[in-house]
Amino acid sequence: MKGWSIFLVVAITACNSPETKSVKTKSIETVAEMKEEDSIESSGEMIEANPFILPNELVVLSFQTKKNKQVFVCRDQDNKYLVYRFGSKAKVELQFPNKLDQSSFKKFDYSSYFRGGGVENLGLTLDYLSFTNSGYRYVIYKTYASESVGNEDEIGIRIMHLKTNKETTIEGDFNSLEGGFPEEIMELVNQSETLYD
Repeated sequence: MKGWSIFLVVAITACNSPETKSVKTKSIETVAEMKEEDSIESSGEMIEANPFILPNELVVLSFQTKKNKQVFVCRDQDNKYLVYRFGSKAKVELQFPNKLDQSSFKKFDYSSYFRGGGVENLGLTLDYLSFTNSGYRYVIYKTYASESVGNEDEIGIRIMHLKTNKETTIEGDFNSLEGGFPEEIMELVNQSETLYD
């Protein structure tokens, strides 16, 4: 009987030891991390999925902000919708619109201005894609001004509170820019004459 008592004490102690708990916890955490990973296997390689681009989408325009946020404007490969996404590298913080269908194109406005002639004529190219969401106007801008030496090209987002007119600018890293404002896509959205500079 003494032998059984000693065995039970040893078994209970082993189950309650910190090492056993930490191993168990580590296993649960590892499984949780594996479930959270967004990756797909292709040709034997693990490829991390991009939360900003769905499998049926093509990138119209994308860039990184100077504070390491991601900006994507994507379209369905069959032009069924247009969508804007913004967030950290791992998480979409804002998507517009929420409903992805043909009506999405008319929720965006596009305006532009071009003046050629280089520095002598103060050459200028302005492109704006904008939308309104929850009382704010979001304007994705891509601009070029020939007279601003060293900083000719700019990309970013302006966010304007419609009631107070308070404006916030999120500057983008122009070197990270991919894509632009293709005519065949911009013709599908509302045309506007509003310039934001």
